[in-house]
Amino acid sequence: MTKVLIVSKTHMKSAACVGGILEDGRSVRILKANATSLPTDTKVSVGDIYEIVFDARPNAIPPHVEDILVSKAKLVEQVGITVEVIENWGGRVCNGGTDILFQGNLSWTDSGSGFISRANGLPENSVGFWIPDKNLTRNDFHSKVKFRYPHQNWRSLPFVGFQDPIDTIPARTLVRVSLARWWSPKDENIEDRCYLQLSGWY
Repeated sequence: MTKVLIVSKTHMKSAACVGGILEDGRSVRILKANATSLPTDTKVSVGDIYEIVFDARPNAIPPHVEDILVSKAKLVEQVGITVEVIENWGGRVCNGGTDILFQGNLSWTDSGSGFISRANGLPENSVGFWIPDKNLTRNDFHSKVKFRYPHQNWRSLPFVGFQDPIDTIPARTLVRVSLARWWSPKDENIEDRCYLQLSGWY
């Protein structure tokens, strides 16, 4: 069995998207053995350490290469998430502004949404840790919780985690970011994109 540290738990339609780091430092996204997501009422929590038996999901579509199919899981420990804990597990933490995220492959819409596209190059994976150099300020839009990063034209990160939203995430706070699955609006002539999301903070 292999140990995995749970580092994120986010909303994904009617399910929960659960992310972790394996003992060898690989970031993973945990699915059931039948390749379905965990339910929203799953007892898995951020900071849990599980021993698991898993297989890699076949035919992964980059940059979402983290999916694993878990057939057995046993909770063995719970820890607090810090930069030191993440780095001890082999996770990489980015420091600075939004331009460093996902290896600099993000583009931005006029309304401030970050995204990647195949035309502009793909990062190695679809998840990451970030220590922003400026405050992230809550700025809801159409009942959706979003956080703004101050920039010449502002930049906005929709929040998809299970935490209770706060007004301000202070600069130098460790946060988790991710890219949504490939998507494009059906009624617009726009290429498939993976949009930037804020998964949570620690």
